[in-house]
Amino acid sequence: MSSDKKDSNGSPEGDGVHSRGTKTRHFRGYWNLENTKDWVEMFLEDHLPIEDIADKVVTDPATVSAWIKKHGVEVHQGMRRKERDPPQISQELAALLAKGPDEVLKYLDQRVWGISASEAGLKQLKKFCDFLALPLSVWSKEVVRGLHIDKSMVGAWTKGTMRPYLVRVADTALHTEVRPGWKLLPLWLESGGNEQGSWIQVPTQISSYDDIQTVVRQLTPLQSTYQRGAIFGLVNEQIDILREDLFSYLLGIMGGDASKAGGKQKRFTSSNVDLHLTLKQPTNERLGEFACLCTNSLGIIMDRKQDKQPTGTTRFGMHPSAAYRWISARSPVIAWMFNVGLGLKWDECTTLHQLKMDWIFSTPKSFRTRFIQGMADSDGSMKPYEVVITSVPNADFMTRLLQSLGMSTAHTIYEENKPLRTMVNAKQATALPIFNEFVKSYRYQRLMEHI
Repeated sequence: MSSDKKDSNGSPEGDGVHSRGTKTRHFRGYWNLENTKDWVEMFLEDHLPIEDIADKVVTDPATVSAWIKKHGVEVHQGMRRKERDPPQISQELAALLAKGPDEVLKYLDQRVWGISASEAGLKQLKKFCDFLALPLSVWSKEVVRGLHIDKSMVGAWTKGTMRPYLVRVADTALHTEVRPGWKLLPLWLESGGNEQGSWIQVPTQISSYDDIQTVVRQLTPLQSTYQRGAIFGLVNEQIDILREDLFSYLLGIMGGDASKAGGKQKRFTSSNVDLHLTLKQPTNERLGEFACLCTNSLGIIMDRKQDKQPTGTTRFGMHPSAAYRWISARSPVIAWMFNVGLGLKWDECTTLHQLKMDWIFSTPKSFRTRFIQGMADSDGSMKPYEVVITSVPNADFMTRLLQSLGMSTAHTIYEENKPLRTMVNAKQATALPIFNEFVKSYRYQRLMEHI
């Protein structure tokens, strides 16, 4: 008989098996730790009962039970297929997710400011909703194959150690009480918005100074706020009193020359402040540091970066100059200040579009003054007897704001029927003062000569 002759079951003769009816039975000694490893996975992962495993591998249940025990797995009589553990999730979140992705997104839009559903995030949300809808009797392997997810994700989703970002945000929104007309907003983002933290509440529209106070008092100043305050002769107690005013000054800087990079992102709306000031004026360094102090007081990092060299058309000017540069961390708070505080849409900018912030006329005098100072320190200049704030689309607004502070000489300069700049008598402007008294910029120093 040749060595490759096979028996009636297609198995080579002498391989340790023999025919018995229509099934192949293995001789004693055939099984070992290596060729029984799959039984453990069938038992633990697929939750197959001992009898089904025995039938599948063509041996008796006692043999299967004995070898699984040798692998260190507990087996006892009557053990049957076990259901998956139920996901660790609150009843409120489970009820929301049971309505499907569209309802979840609708709920998030109503409760969370600036959230967006990325393409990948929407897919993960749908898979998670489908995961919750699966009966617990569906094996883990079937879950992996059916939802096209990694095997480890089944355990992570079950235990709640990992969830899609839209699910995590929905869970936060469900368990956080929010004032009517307000929404939740995260102070910081990581991993492209996949991680969020330190949630606050913000109004979708500012209606009073109380709204500003409520927002500001939810924010914790960084330690660098007080360290920078010493540069300007401000002690901690003064900074704490001035926090709303510091918010207003930063809003004025944003309404002026500061670049506001960012906007609507894949997962969350978020922006940063990028401030460039010419090196020609040494006092601009103080101005930049004061802008940092204001930003730090909102709990947002902002620091000086490497000086920016002349680029574009500025390289070919009469006296090209490098610029001091400060950049803040990207934060949804900055984006909210731009969108709700300044009243601008994401495709609008301060050099071309009018600010929509009539709410500011009902705020205290100090708050309005700080906003004007931010605009003036950014876009202002000194003439022999007048102060000029160049804000082409917002000249009329600035004139009205100055007049609301008793600046009767404030007026708008028009060219070709377009409001180009606001002018106010320098001596009268010293009463505010129109340039910030802590920064003491070169403009402020010239202004004070008119006292």
